[in-house]
Amino acid sequence: MIRYCVLGCLGLVMAGCSTGGFDRFGGSQNTRLNPAPTAPVESQSLSPLIPNEQYANTQQGQPINNALGAEAEITQPGQISGDMATPATARQLKRTDLLGAWTLASGAEQCKLNVNLTNWTGGYRASTRGCASPDLQRINAWKLEGRKVVLLAEDGATPIAQLFSSSPARFDGLASQDGRAVSLFR
Repeated sequence: MIRYCVLGCLGLVMAGCSTGGFDRFGGSQNTRLNPAPTAPVESQSLSPLIPNEQYANTQQGQPINNALGAEAEITQPGQISGDMATPATARQLKRTDLLGAWTLASGAEQCKLNVNLTNWTGGYRASTRGCASPDLQRINAWKLEGRKVVLLAEDGATPIAQLFSSSPARFDGLASQDGRAVSLFR
């Protein structure tokens, strides 16, 4: 007998949750939404991309301006770049400014970087997720050097990238191995 009462109550509850055309406020009229108006999409062709090798050969040795306004030398693939000069616009940093999850971007690639304050070889622990680049996959540590953030490889000594902060939610810099642009943002 109790089983039938429980089943009956359960059936009433289920019937009350069904979508029988009544809304929560007692109305019984179903109103249709009008579709959003659409306009034709405009398009235009893009200019062709210039490969890095071709660009580097035409501008050999000429300084270029990076995103922070500091000049950087063009590096050939495989050439190790030295320490970046600190841009005048670089913010003063504390370790806690970097904590948490970040989007790591380099070229057309975007992946995740998680930064915490666990002591690690050469600095503090960092880990990447979803990175296709072998260099970005190697990031396992980070440290502060004045206003500069250095992302380090698993050995805690090999720099992968050097970054400066232009705003509380953005860091820009260069990869240490090939000089390509690297950014962190939230």
